[in-house]
Amino acid sequence: MIEYKLSEIVAKFGGVLEGADCLISGIAPTDLASTEQITFITDDKYKNDLEICNAAAVILSNKHAQSTKLPKIITDNPYLYFSFVSNLFNPAKLLPRGIKDTAKIDESTEIGPDAAISDYVVIGRNSKLGARCQVYSGVVIGDNVLIGQNVLIYPNVTIYDNVKLGDDCVIHAGTVIGSDGFGYAPDSKKHYNKIPQIGGVIIGNKVEIGANTTIDCGTLAPTIIEDGVIIDNLVQIAHNVKIGAHSAVAANVGISGSTIVGKHCTLAGGVGLTGHIELCDHTVIGGATNIGKSISKPDLYMGVYPASSYKDWAKSAVHVKNLSVMQQRIKDLEEKLHKLLEGNSAND
Repeated sequence: MIEYKLSEIVAKFGGVLEGADCLISGIAPTDLASTEQITFITDDKYKNDLEICNAAAVILSNKHAQSTKLPKIITDNPYLYFSFVSNLFNPAKLLPRGIKDTAKIDESTEIGPDAAISDYVVIGRNSKLGARCQVYSGVVIGDNVLIGQNVLIYPNVTIYDNVKLGDDCVIHAGTVIGSDGFGYAPDSKKHYNKIPQIGGVIIGNKVEIGANTTIDCGTLAPTIIEDGVIIDNLVQIAHNVKIGAHSAVAANVGISGSTIVGKHCTLAGGVGLTGHIELCDHTVIGGATNIGKSISKPDLYMGVYPASSYKDWAKSAVHVKNLSVMQQRIKDLEEKLHKLLEGNSAND
């Protein structure tokens, strides 16, 4: 069992300790925490929960410091502090170091010290994995792939040729990196001719990619994911996309080819971006919103039509379809009204 005194936690992560220096063996939400665990609150709607909370201690801001008599760690950002403490009590599982006998690794490939390569991993030619990489079973890594240090790759990930990953990345199960971009040239008969996708993918440091996400290879230049980007499950990133540092992409987002997403952007669940557009830094796109033009001003953008019954939606859809006609009628009425008012004014 992992145990820490509150003073030891403060020594690691900062903050101010008030109350008894009790021993902590885990972290939990306010309604589930036991007498050996620490909890946290981040805003006013949870502070009343502390009155019936069984936790040993609580992480909170100075704003809520008087809301409980429990021992407490006071910090400017309780949610960030919670992440530190949660990682402390829930360290990542480490695979046994070494290469399993069932792994198939080309002799030209270099595996760094203290790496762990599980059963049935396949790695191609002239690739390189840095120190302390963790590669789970069923992973396939192609030729000329460069992977940095401390990279964690979960089961059944496929990394195509010519992909580069930085240090401290996490790639979750089933993800595919470097698959062919959707590049085809139609002929006069509208038959599609495939364009070779040879640009590769470049992924920076401390990038986390969720399960069953796909990141396509660039056509000639690489698809680029910069440092600190977090990508959720079931995301599609097309060829030659660039995502700026420390942006967040939620589940079911689709980003079309050659789109540039700036730094510190947020794309909520189900967002769709058309190709060849650019979002400036600090842009936030609300859930299920489709963006068809470039955005040059940081803001929250959202365009989701409210849900309604089918009957009401069908009535509204008819009006939406006729908006241009209605607009012309209004314009014609305004002109008639203007002429009528002018005539009345002349008579006076």
